[in-house]
Amino acid sequence: MARPRLGIDVGGTKLLVLAQWPERRIVERAPTGAGFTGRDLDDVLARFVEGLETAPEAAGVAVPGLVGPDGAVLASDVLPGLVGWQARELARICPARILNDVEAAALEELHDLPAGETAAVVMAGTGIGAAFVVDGRLFRGARGWAGELGYIPVAGPERVSTLDELASGAGLLRRLGGDAAEVLGRAAAGEPAVVAALRAAGEALGLGLATVINLLNPSLLALGGGALELPGYLEAARQAAERQSLPELWRACEVRRVRQGELTAALGALRASTAELV
Repeated sequence: MARPRLGIDVGGTKLLVLAQWPERRIVERAPTGAGFTGRDLDDVLARFVEGLETAPEAAGVAVPGLVGPDGAVLASDVLPGLVGWQARELARICPARILNDVEAAALEELHDLPAGETAAVVMAGTGIGAAFVVDGRLFRGARGWAGELGYIPVAGPERVSTLDELASGAGLLRRLGGDAAEVLGRAAAGEPAVVAALRAAGEALGLGLATVINLLNPSLLALGGGALELPGYLEAARQAAERQSLPELWRACEVRRVRQGELTAALGALRASTAELV
């Protein structure tokens, strides 16, 4: 009997676990949140694996944060309870690889990029991150931590903020109060303060996108993440990015959404489970 491979995407609000066989796929979801810990993750994965017909062949785990050379989560603003987690329990069952979630998204979205191209993936959800392919190779930086787009400083009239504070889903909820469902309801009702806040957040993301375009001159910029579903957010981001990019660089870049939607990082983790990161 064929054994499945697992692709796991650990996000700020939900966990997505994907099991892939040659002929079929199953996907399960579980809630996370700021208090979610490595032990919680081990428990969810153990229950999922117990429900499979056979033990998995390999697993890739995409996490929102910095991953050390030993596979340990070194830092995660989105899920601080993951710091120190190393997938030891999962590794007792099958080989397991941990990687950054946006890097995983890039492995999936850009796997068929023509040789020698330069491209980027930006994910805007609970936090904001990026990953880059430069001249056909994944650009990982000196320690493998390149792409912390949410930390770029943005000067305002009163203070310098980070892009995460201004444009991420978590930043929006802190400013507006309530949960995502409540904010969406208020936006649908046309509440002026919410509509304005969503547009301002999208415009802030657009500054980050323009920064990527102006620095890297990519031929493709793929966008993903739950924040893109917020009314007016993506449109405002695209408009701001176009305004702040050099016209020649903007015209040279295709800006589109990731093709696999919410499965993108999980599918990238699946690829990473049996492939070298280069």
